[in-house]
Amino acid sequence: MELTGRDMALLAHVARHRFLTSAHLAALDGGSPQGVLRCLRMLYDHGYLDRPKAQLAAMYDLGPQPFVYGIGQKGMRALRQNPRVDWTEKNKRAGAIFIAHTLEIAHFMVSLEVACRTREGIALIRDEDILAAAPEATRAAREPLRWQIENFERGKREVWSVVPDGLFGLKYPDGTTAYFLLELDRGTIPIRRRVGNHRSIKRKLQTYYYGWKADRHMEQFGAKQVRVLMVTPSPERVRNMVEAVDEITDGKGSNFFLFLDQQALQGADPLNAPWLSGKGETVRLRV
Repeated sequence: MELTGRDMALLAHVARHRFLTSAHLAALDGGSPQGVLRCLRMLYDHGYLDRPKAQLAAMYDLGPQPFVYGIGQKGMRALRQNPRVDWTEKNKRAGAIFIAHTLEIAHFMVSLEVACRTREGIALIRDEDILAAAPEATRAAREPLRWQIENFERGKREVWSVVPDGLFGLKYPDGTTAYFLLELDRGTIPIRRRVGNHRSIKRKLQTYYYGWKADRHMEQFGAKQVRVLMVTPSPERVRNMVEAVDEITDGKGSNFFLFLDQQALQGADPLNAPWLSGKGETVRLRV
């Protein structure tokens, strides 16, 4: 099989996002969906792409769904990326929950990339480009996105950390650039706990907020303008998160956080969706 430019672009998309559906790849390609499906079938048949078996469980529960693709060994070799890792084995070991969450992140990022193409003057900056320009300690870190702070709780020194689901930047027509840490909340973690805040949304928000106040974003990414985007299942959960920000900031709120429920996101692309700030104000990412 002789790989075309379109084939290489499809392989690069899958490698970047870890898993993508055929619908995502058709949107990124921008051409004929049927043509994309033919390319994907050929890439799969020749071992450049893989279809993780864990997706069969979702098809059993939800009915026919677009195929999910992961990168294969030959695909990574074609891209000249990390051929020593057994990607076929990694795809086999990927569970249904991991694949589902990865696809949620990919769906947001694909929607954002496609939206940026339709907005003149707005350019998407990918995480790899941000990290390539980050301080040396971040570039050398095993988990370069891990946001970590030291905090004193009840007179005891503790290390708090959180790993965001994504990082990206937007460059606007006036030359300014804003950076965003992405959190896709699945509603499985309580907003707060009766005893302590360990493994709660409030603890996560505190970790981000205290780090931001201490200029963690400058130290870690060399970025001046950073915000945290939280996408969550319901409007009620959005309201509860804004209340948690109020508690953390002694009633002042903070525009450092932007919240959005899944239904509102489905009705608009990420640039045009009505995000609610930690001050209760409606904000859009397009300006």
